[in-house]
Amino acid sequence: MQKYKLIGFDLDGTLINTLPDLTLVINSTLAEANLPTATPDLVLTWIGKGADVFFANAIKWVNQPFSDEQLRQLRQRFDHFYATYVCEQSELYPNVKSTLEALRAKGYPLAVVTNKPTKLVQPVLQAFGIDHFFCEMLGGQSLPAIKPHPAPLYYLCGKFGLHPHEILFVGDSENDVIAAKNAGCEVVGLTYGYNYNVPIANPTYVCEDFAEILRIVG
Repeated sequence: MQKYKLIGFDLDGTLINTLPDLTLVINSTLAEANLPTATPDLVLTWIGKGADVFFANAIKWVNQPFSDEQLRQLRQRFDHFYATYVCEQSELYPNVKSTLEALRAKGYPLAVVTNKPTKLVQPVLQAFGIDHFFCEMLGGQSLPAIKPHPAPLYYLCGKFGLHPHEILFVGDSENDVIAAKNAGCEVVGLTYGYNYNVPIANPTYVCEDFAEILRIVG
């Protein structure tokens, strides 16, 4: 009998290396307004907590006074570029597609739980040919709360009639670990992701390769 009844996944830094496109998004926004642009290493420290925090971190870094109207216009252009640069330079991480295929073949329902804007989740997954693996795709506006709040995982429990211990969550950041643990789910921490350049703390399992998930679920 399978220990887990559903496996959930973060998106950015877990399934797809979206840092190149996220860097392109924010730098296009800043450059268009004749503002300084940021390195990928810096952008990496801004992502993972949703588009609002991403944008706010960038504006704080610019460290210039803006009127409310200027901020509104900058955010409008940010949203435009975010929706435009879906998969210009991003790539699937190694072994993601083959592992998802193997998990579906074993009968596992799969879900995505990300803080990325909801309207962009399915297009990004579709662009990489993996959207069909998932029976649920939750983004930043799908529910009233986002990770690290456990609400998205509670939602999965309710929708699929599961206890928290029957869900395994896979992510790359402290937000993923906190959300899963607070919901009562076990969690895989991937070492290759975006965890603000610090080691991921105290997941149930630590994996360097996405394919190692197959060993965990058996």
